[in-house]
Amino acid sequence: MKKILLSFIISAIILSCGNNIFAASYSFNFSGPSEASKGQTVTLTITATGLTGKVNLSSTNATLSSSSVWVEKNSVNITAKITGFPAKITASPSELTDNEYNIVSLGSKTVTINEKKTSNSGGSTSSGSSSSGSSSGGSSSNKPSTGGSSSSGSSSGSSSSTSKPNTKPSGGTSSTQSPDQTYVPSENNLENGVKSSNNYLQSITLSAGTLSPEFYRETFEYNVENLDESINEIEISAVAEDERASISGLGKISLNEGENRITLAVTAENESVREYIIVVNRKQTLQESDLRLQTLEISKINRNGEFSILDIPFDKETFEYSLDVEEDIEDLDVNPSVEKEGIIVEVTGDKNLKEGENIVNIALMSQADENMQTNYIIKVNRQSKIATSAEIVKMDETWKIVTICILIVLLVGEIILYAYLKKKGKIK
Repeated sequence: MKKILLSFIISAIILSCGNNIFAASYSFNFSGPSEASKGQTVTLTITATGLTGKVNLSSTNATLSSSSVWVEKNSVNITAKITGFPAKITASPSELTDNEYNIVSLGSKTVTINEKKTSNSGGSTSSGSSSSGSSSGGSSSNKPSTGGSSSSGSSSGSSSSTSKPNTKPSGGTSSTQSPDQTYVPSENNLENGVKSSNNYLQSITLSAGTLSPEFYRETFEYNVENLDESINEIEISAVAEDERASISGLGKISLNEGENRITLAVTAENESVREYIIVVNRKQTLQESDLRLQTLEISKINRNGEFSILDIPFDKETFEYSLDVEEDIEDLDVNPSVEKEGIIVEVTGDKNLKEGENIVNIALMSQADENMQTNYIIKVNRQSKIATSAEIVKMDETWKIVTICILIVLLVGEIILYAYLKKKGKIK
């Protein structure tokens, strides 16, 4: 009895450990920063250990670099531009499979990003202190705490540095800073020849489009989205907080189709430089020759939900392909990508494959012109069901039984006939 009980306990322990090992054979995680600034582009990571498949992405108050990614037992990074708070990015697993090609059902994971908390530390000075240690005593600076800090390396030692704030002034919706954000030179610094280090802008003005996010002196990168393709140049003007600072990169700028990166460099009186970046996205005028796939990946899916990638000699100027798949393949997973923005991609015929020939169509259409279209055709031949060796053996055995039964019936029939004829005296 004790041996039986001991065997039962050991078996339970082994089973429990086995289950734990199996449960730990894969994991899914989604991570990213908890705080960011408006307009900032952040990186998030999807980690799929021991898992393969597609992960769908969705967001609130953020613009994503992709709506879905493919993971193969690895980590994949995506980027998100923050447009508001709280920003929420959700990763939803779609038909992930484990190392044994079993479909794993997992819940979505969400990363929430709040607005970055910044300090309001403004510099304050008193007449009884001096940052340079001069015996003459320090005079207080007339420069407000929101301006750039002044240099304290002068022999007079009359200036104490003030830190610039990181908080955005409340209530501001225009592209110009409120008056209290404007730098006011210190009379003491002017008298003693201390050069200003203020290299902030007070405003940016565009001849076309709108800055996103709205202008703020501490935000150094902006976007101008979906500028009409008819606009081939943009004029940019700006005002510095300190009138002694100079600005380069202003004026009329020619625009190419797609992304244009413009840099405004603000040089302070002391020659320190700060850059503001404006990315202008001009809509592209698509030609029929632009409606091309960049890549094409196809996986076949059998009736058990198992994925396997097909090797296709893809060429963007080849528009028809032929594929042979096994009889247990019921669906295809078609993942095309395009070279340019403004192209709509539609895939049909890749699900519920029938035996014989199936036509999968990948249509590329222009958002601006519905009559402009390119089609990639994939002819998929699904093989007919072939009987397995076990089925053939079973069939042979069935025929043997049927043949024996027929022979027995014939033999019994002849015996009966013989007995009947003998009884009638027709056979001696």
